[in-house]
Amino acid sequence: MSTTTTMVNNSKVKILETPFHVTGYAVGKKNDENQFVAFEKVNRTVTQLEPHQVFLEVICCSICHTDWVTFGNEGATPGHEIVGIVKAIGSEVEKEGKIKIGMRVGAGYQYSSCKHCETCSNHFENICNQSKPFYLAPIQGGYQSGVVWDAHFVFPIPEKLPSIYAAPLLCAGATVFSALHYFGENTNFKVKGKKLVCGVLGLGGLGHLALQYAKKMGYHVVGLSTSKDKEEEVRSFGADEFYLHNTKEAEVALNEKFDILLNTVSANIDIDKFLRMLRPFGKLCMLGLSWEPYKFTILPIVSNNRTICGSAIGSPDDLNRMLEFSAEHGIKPTIELSPLDDVEKAIVRVHENKARYRIVLVINEEQVKAEEKKLQIQ
Repeated sequence: MSTTTTMVNNSKVKILETPFHVTGYAVGKKNDENQFVAFEKVNRTVTQLEPHQVFLEVICCSICHTDWVTFGNEGATPGHEIVGIVKAIGSEVEKEGKIKIGMRVGAGYQYSSCKHCETCSNHFENICNQSKPFYLAPIQGGYQSGVVWDAHFVFPIPEKLPSIYAAPLLCAGATVFSALHYFGENTNFKVKGKKLVCGVLGLGGLGHLALQYAKKMGYHVVGLSTSKDKEEEVRSFGADEFYLHNTKEAEVALNEKFDILLNTVSANIDIDKFLRMLRPFGKLCMLGLSWEPYKFTILPIVSNNRTICGSAIGSPDDLNRMLEFSAEHGIKPTIELSPLDDVEKAIVRVHENKARYRIVLVINEEQVKAEEKKLQIQ
């Protein structure tokens, strides 16, 4: 592709002599008040790239509940679990040489950060106060055939990971992986010869991945649910034990059991009940988000030096670690595929909690089939 470079605000902006034409979907006007969300087709044109930007031709994009934050804004294009092929790069990206044209890469919730504050300097760009999410990217998110992204926040996809399975890892996978990476060790309270114990509350987009990561990281894994019907599936994802946490039996058996307990449910929970399940210095890590205030008492925290913590997606370092770990250990989300044109139906299915467990919108069907064929040959 031929390009020219020009100076704009002291930056070398690359002008694309052959622009990229992008088609996809944006939030539209609802037909009636009972409609959850409406989408309309959009066409966009990308004519230039700033020094640190790349253009990705999107292969697929999975649906995450966090996409819902855009649904109140007509014209917004959601999507932040994106896998695509690099088709053009800015002048600084070319100079750095890390991301190259033709690479298959992923992009997650975060579009960019300031790159120079204390958190960015410590490689925690994901909690930068000037972080920009996917919906502030130049042409927004991945429910379309192309995106423009900051190259620092795109991540090479290992060859072993097919695009349709890599996509959900870029937000859901990163969230649970980074939680275990930073909070999983109970360094202050070890028992010789005993494995660390990880509890996972909830079986969904986050929970079914949390079970797999915890098992592959060497934890004794315990699945918690309110439905007996989920036991077989929870164990298939790696759980060593399963409990209905709303029973008297569980109340006794789970007392001071966990070094870390990952809460992956989006509903409000009884914090005090789950705090009592933690060993001394144990951590209750909040990954699912409830918009209602949580209520809890301080005594269960103070009495056994327990902690309530959270995990926000993951830094670029975390994403790269997570993708390599996933490829090496065979971490595989359970997915359903949907054509991009059926995006509205797919969103409703996720909203009604019918998806098992991530719906992946396929934009480049030819690429997806080629990857599938290659894996069958291998």
